[in-house]
Amino acid sequence: MTAISDFAAQQAAFNSRLDAAIADVQSDVEVLKEQIAELLASAGTISPEDQAALEALNARSAEIATKLEALAAETPPPVPTEEPPVT
Repeated sequence: MTAISDFAAQQAAFNSRLDAAIADVQSDVEVLKEQIAELLASAGTISPEDQAALEALNARSAEIATKLEALAAETPPPVPTEEPPVT
């Protein structure tokens, strides 16, 4: 394999990992939206069950934020498009 084909294979594997991670986060967000809608549909004052659900939503949101931070850390910086100045 050439350096270019090696890089292309590595990049394809990396892109697949990112795609899977993004799909996982999208799924998590959809579940949170559904749970929030259920809470909003709850009538009256906040019950102990509602409070537990709110706390679970907060915890799950924090988990999703951690996943996004890890995803951002995995993503390499963009390739510079301009040549650096010669000093």
